[in-house]
Amino acid sequence: MMYRLLLAVFSAALILGCSAVPNSEDAQVFRYNEPTGIPTLDPAFARDKSTIWAVQQLYEGLVRLDAQNTVVPALASSWSVSEDGLHYTFNLRSTTFHSGRKVLAADVLYSFQRLLDPTVASPGSWVLERVSSMDAPNDSTVVLELSSPFSSFLSLLTMPYCSVVDPQQARSGALATSGGGTGPFKFHVWHYGEKLLFHRNPNYWEKNSDGTPLPLLDGIAISFLPDEQSAFLEFLSERFDMLGNIAPSFKDDILQDGVLAEKYSADYRLERSPFLNTEYLVFNADKQIPRELRWAVNAAIDRELMMRTLRSGAGSAATGGFVPKGLPGHAADAGIAFDKDSAAAIVAGFEVLPELVLTTVANYRDLCEFVQGALSDIGWNIEVNVVPSATLRSEKSSGSLDFFRASWIADYPDAENYLMLFAGQNKAPVGPNYSRYARKEFDVLFDQLSSETHPQVRERLSIQADEFLMRDAACVPLYYDEVLRVFPKRLHGVQTNALNALLLHRAELR
Repeated sequence: MMYRLLLAVFSAALILGCSAVPNSEDAQVFRYNEPTGIPTLDPAFARDKSTIWAVQQLYEGLVRLDAQNTVVPALASSWSVSEDGLHYTFNLRSTTFHSGRKVLAADVLYSFQRLLDPTVASPGSWVLERVSSMDAPNDSTVVLELSSPFSSFLSLLTMPYCSVVDPQQARSGALATSGGGTGPFKFHVWHYGEKLLFHRNPNYWEKNSDGTPLPLLDGIAISFLPDEQSAFLEFLSERFDMLGNIAPSFKDDILQDGVLAEKYSADYRLERSPFLNTEYLVFNADKQIPRELRWAVNAAIDRELMMRTLRSGAGSAATGGFVPKGLPGHAADAGIAFDKDSAAAIVAGFEVLPELVLTTVANYRDLCEFVQGALSDIGWNIEVNVVPSATLRSEKSSGSLDFFRASWIADYPDAENYLMLFAGQNKAPVGPNYSRYARKEFDVLFDQLSSETHPQVRERLSIQADEFLMRDAACVPLYYDEVLRVFPKRLHGVQTNALNALLLHRAELR
């Protein structure tokens, strides 16, 4: 404990010593901790949360996803789509990069071509794989042509990978260390391993509803304390303005039955919202576990009890289909309900039960041991095998695992992004279908969904496809995740969305 207190004192001194923020006692600076560090400020490599949060402050794409999970204008003030769904025309607003140079259509093309450039080797290059051609007929117009209609294309363009970058900064190699975009904040200084500082972009294009220029904050200060307990103490000492990661070591102290503990409620507030992440168990279809037994596994698990005992009420039991809450197409009534007696009767009907090994990583041992106990209670003894993350990734890709824990955080806010995990054409190692599931009826529904553009029809197809998966007990959804953040009551206007974005352009300290 003494070590932690000393570390907290040292951290406080470090924070105060590195406070190169706008020179005013009244400056509004949002401060948060990023324990894992930030590897780069280049949006072409924005694949992890820490990088995405930083990139979202510095850059924008043609469109973005707002707090209501709606695709809204960003650098494109408007757009149109041709009747055949192949041509997207974007009209750019008049704005500038942080360098002061005006944003032109050629800069958008450069950014997209850079994302596709194999020498850049961006993990996000797949986002534009359906784009067959791109053109800039004038300085304020961008036209993208698709090889085939894809109804989720605009959602794809909201991903940080599609940020528009300043070509001069990109060519100089400065994007990774100092950025170069059009976002509400701009790079100021990076004390590596200690603190990263952004200042307000005074030339940002957006205004509040009353005409006040955004952002309202003067700056952002990101610290890099690796010890989460020390960061928690710093938060309680008012040196951080957000607790964005409620670690297991203090979860039970700060949360009680999913709400903020009374001792914190006077000074802090808990904000929770749906997070497009489904935690689930995957059957290997090649192992041909009978459908009855797959159903029994689903029915044996008391998900509500699991959430209370293991998650402190954070998240919600997956009583619906595989597509999580918060998305159109969530099949709320598709789930296999807890039915221990029926599950036990099915298991008892098998003279010989298949050997089943549930593979997981250490962070989810408790979850998988809960499932192990639930199956033991109905007469089926299975093994839990804990392996390193790299081993799990390798073995699920090779198809050597019978049964394993997985999670899917949405790349873009569309049910199609979840249902593709069970499409036959996406079987691993070619695609992300690690279950190797393949059913002709499901694939027909999925193909219809992928090409359909009408929102209501897409929602109906999504629900039908998800209901098919649940009738076939293709997987075991466990819970739908949530974003939980704790803020001091003096902070207002921080927003998120179902992709766990950190939206700070309307935040302010009062």
